[in-house]
Amino acid sequence: MRVPRLVSAGVAAAVLAAGLTACGSGGHGGGGTADVKAAGDAIAGKAADPDPRAALAASAAVMQRAGNGSLTLTTGGDTLTGAGEWRQRTVVDLAGATKSSTKARVLGDEVYLGGGTETTAALGGRHWARIGPKDPIVGSMSVIFLTMAQLTNPVLQLGAAAQSGKVTRIGTETVAGARATHYRAVEDAAKLADGMTALGADQRAAVRQTLDSGGSTLTVDFWINEGRQLVQLKEYGDKAGEASAVTVAYTGLGAAPTIEAPAASDVGTGTDFAGLFHS
Repeated sequence: MRVPRLVSAGVAAAVLAAGLTACGSGGHGGGGTADVKAAGDAIAGKAADPDPRAALAASAAVMQRAGNGSLTLTTGGDTLTGAGEWRQRTVVDLAGATKSSTKARVLGDEVYLGGGTETTAALGGRHWARIGPKDPIVGSMSVIFLTMAQLTNPVLQLGAAAQSGKVTRIGTETVAGARATHYRAVEDAAKLADGMTALGADQRAAVRQTLDSGGSTLTVDFWINEGRQLVQLKEYGDKAGEASAVTVAYTGLGAAPTIEAPAASDVGTGTDFAGLFHS
């Protein structure tokens, strides 16, 4: 059977794009658009062109208050859509929207993968498999998808860039039909990988090795609207280049449904999921 493309190839780009440090994470609930804008105004004021670091820090606070939102993640020609939570821990629920039928659900350090009819057959009728770092063949994928989940966490991304990145203001652009200010941060990939303390030592080492293969630095572009909301980010390593970038779009802040683990009766094993790699 054939593994969905995002599982086998596209996820490498997601790992190259995940330069994140620990600075708060996912959860449930959140305020609406008016609350989000008020929080941003209280922190950053009404200045049309704040200091780039202050702008990112203000947006991090706005996104933390929102707590969740709808996500669209694009990499390597594949698109995943769904929802994310980030108030208390990083949680995502994504499904393939173009070439891939991949489904990924990550709740903190728990990783569940699913897919189409081939995946369900390989899992004996179940729709999900929980995978971990010690599973044969697919063990490294648990690290990949944990990292991909962190990539979607706007509080982590904005906070890391505001604290340690070299941040510049690129200009004002239109994103999703609205005005947004474009900022760019360049960050040290090794330091960011080492700072992913929510992962175990072995997981951090695996992430760092993959990041090193993509280059010594990561470039992260942020588009922030007039309400201090992050509406889009794009990230890539200096060696892999912009062609390998991962883009994440955020909508519906504060209105995403609660994400829960799949029912135990509908979850297979990593060994079962590994069968997808065999024809």
